[in-house]
Amino acid sequence: MTDWQSEVGAWWAGRLGLPTTALREGGTYVAHISGHVGMMAVSGADRPLVYGPAWALPALRRVLSDPPGGWLLAEGDLLPGGPLTAVAASVSAALGAPPAAMIGPAWYGYVTAATLTPVRSPLVRPLSPADLSLLTRLQEQTPPAERDESGTTGLPAFGYLDGDDLLAVACLGVWHEMPTLGVLTHPGHRGRGLARAVVAAAAQAGLDRRAVVQYRAWRANAASIAVARRTGFTHFCDGLVIDVEDQRAR
Repeated sequence: MTDWQSEVGAWWAGRLGLPTTALREGGTYVAHISGHVGMMAVSGADRPLVYGPAWALPALRRVLSDPPGGWLLAEGDLLPGGPLTAVAASVSAALGAPPAAMIGPAWYGYVTAATLTPVRSPLVRPLSPADLSLLTRLQEQTPPAERDESGTTGLPAFGYLDGDDLLAVACLGVWHEMPTLGVLTHPGHRGRGLARAVVAAAAQAGLDRRAVVQYRAWRANAASIAVARRTGFTHFCDGLVIDVEDQRAR
């Protein structure tokens, strides 16, 4: 396990209130996180980590004892839909949760100063408060689902500007002390490497805060994951959550 993997693993364990060994060993755990069951497939682990309220664990153990297609976590990042897609529906059904209760799977990757691939462009610069109207215009030109997924909520941010047009943006946020990125590119200017340029700039700024920076994308968004990989982000895990707030009451 590399230093960055150890740091990320310790961060996830602290976030979930679980021992650090849980991420590598997998299995089922009681976690005091209200209202949902979570699954994580850590790259290289023997089996997934599943956590949730105590009442849900018997059903989870039954499904996980004989998962559809077995577990292929070592190669899971290369599977269509990732390593959790095949079993997610079975877990949701075992809990009596409707399909809409499942959020994910999501791809989580991390970059360090050693793995970041710089992309130099004179058209990329930090955005200022005066540029927020340009960000609003870019969001208005993007389909709502893509805008909502992007996580481009404000400053600090780095933009690719062509004159007065903001064509791509990467926003640097913080989630439980972990620097994390959100990215959005104008639908008419994709495939030109603009996302990579702004992601690289934002990631560099994030590395001034912490030794690792996070990138999250829905597994279904192959283009976004490709941007992360090409910028030097390495897959750490896939994750999903299932809302079970209503199921316990039944």
